[in-house]
Amino acid sequence: MNRCSQFAIFALVILVSGPAAQGWALAAQFGGGSPSWQGGKLLGRVLVAGGYERPRPLKVFKSRKFCGATVPNETLLISADGGLRNAVITLHPLDRIVTPLPGRVVLDNRQCTFVPHVQVATVGSELTLKNSDPILHTVHARMGKETLFNVGLPIWRQVTKRLERTGVVRIDCDVLHTWMTAAIMVVATPYFSVTDASGAIWFEGLPAGVYEMEVWHERFGAKKTLVKLPENSAIAVDVVFGSAAGRPNE
Repeated sequence: MNRCSQFAIFALVILVSGPAAQGWALAAQFGGGSPSWQGGKLLGRVLVAGGYERPRPLKVFKSRKFCGATVPNETLLISADGGLRNAVITLHPLDRIVTPLPGRVVLDNRQCTFVPHVQVATVGSELTLKNSDPILHTVHARMGKETLFNVGLPIWRQVTKRLERTGVVRIDCDVLHTWMTAAIMVVATPYFSVTDASGAIWFEGLPAGVYEMEVWHERFGAKKTLVKLPENSAIAVDVVFGSAAGRPNE
């Protein structure tokens, strides 16, 4: 069993009502000036606590002349102070119905990796598949065990696919580029983000209400918590993945 499955998630929610003195302090803490926002803010970080090991670079078994001997392993990127990169944050309103507009996203093959490694798209969005490398790649997209599409991409070809179902789309390259992986979270909400190198959570202009907040990471899985956001206020949410067994993951 991958020890990541032993990790639990804990969410600390600090409620700050209105743009008063506490609001000023919160805005300053997260890089803002005065709390003169329109709508609500949800700020915080996704963190990893306890022991963990930085994953080793991924070995290249084919096309080494172009790709090199290894490529970076992007499946577990953690900053020096524990911030977790590439965690997907989605907010689902529970007290109203939202209908997100479809958009357009791009998945590139660049330097023998998928770029971006993790991204989010609203359901119905168009996904453009491209290849910036001078070698053949494929994009094999699965949802669970089901293949959604499997596209060959020589450098001259671009293909557009529609993301018609919500869920996690896992992507591989089938021409023996076994190290290449990516993920696209397809969502039915307009409120989403992907954490940066510091693990930052940042939403602004949110309508007041009750939200189910889901945090998903490819190694740690998905966990949910409820967030109540009053009118024109700010909430700080720190989400911490920690090893329940006290052992480093693999």
